[in-house]
Amino acid sequence: MELVLRDLKLACGCSYTDEVKLKDLKEPQLKRLLHRLRELESTLFISGIDLGMQKSAAIAQHQAIQVEKILVNMPRMLYAEGRALIEDLASRVKRLSPQLYTQLVVQVDLLDQVYRSTTLYYSQRIPATLGAFRWRIDEKNSTRPLFEETMRHMAPALLQSKSLREPGIFVEGFDYTHYERAFGYREDEIPTYLQEETGTEIKSASNLGKVLSDFSFVRSHDVPGVQVADLLASTFRRALKGEFQDNIGVARLLGELTVQRAKPNPSIHLITLSEETFASGHAFDVAQAAKETARPMLK
Repeated sequence: MELVLRDLKLACGCSYTDEVKLKDLKEPQLKRLLHRLRELESTLFISGIDLGMQKSAAIAQHQAIQVEKILVNMPRMLYAEGRALIEDLASRVKRLSPQLYTQLVVQVDLLDQVYRSTTLYYSQRIPATLGAFRWRIDEKNSTRPLFEETMRHMAPALLQSKSLREPGIFVEGFDYTHYERAFGYREDEIPTYLQEETGTEIKSASNLGKVLSDFSFVRSHDVPGVQVADLLASTFRRALKGEFQDNIGVARLLGELTVQRAKPNPSIHLITLSEETFASGHAFDVAQAAKETARPMLK
């Protein structure tokens, strides 16, 4: 990855210490980058939302419901410290601006997508990859501690809650040995509340706190992988707006880095907090092009 980034910077006349941005690249250079990332077996996951299509009232309602869901857990806490943590978490979510709350929802959706898809995808191909998860998020603005701390506290709880409603797919016969060694509960360690929530006996479960333990906000300038992720995010955003000369060609190259999602969904996840709407125009074309070239989930 670092070699690819170094070559890209040299090709567009940037210093190795510079942070290259999409505006610094010509379209052929961008396509070459996407080709090389495909050769490295890099995997791209995308969650996106059109803020301009979201109604303020719908965002506020979604936020209020999420706060209520957090507070539901307070009576289960045996000790005052636990109840205080729940109350603090609900307060953090409630205090987020509509824009930051929406960003929280989209980023947690992306974390969930990465976790679910990689465990299924790499257990068939490179099982040792699942022995560690390292989450690095572009901090964008270092003056937003409320959002960042809320994200740290919310992500494990939200992923755990979603996993109870929609359990992840683990296939018998695939190789989860590295994953289980690092993140699996022993049968006698499985928290009782998981069984109480589902009403069934659970014989295996994952410690999502451990999955997300190596988690930090960083400056993209300092981390090559985050620089590349920032370039890909900008490329995807521009493709959705139809701003490339060969927009479908770029979309298809992006798609080659993605992995199939459950049919009939495209390999990129476009979400909404308002009424469900169908993508149209450039957004629809990009989603379809990416879907056509996405890698198969099952080997």
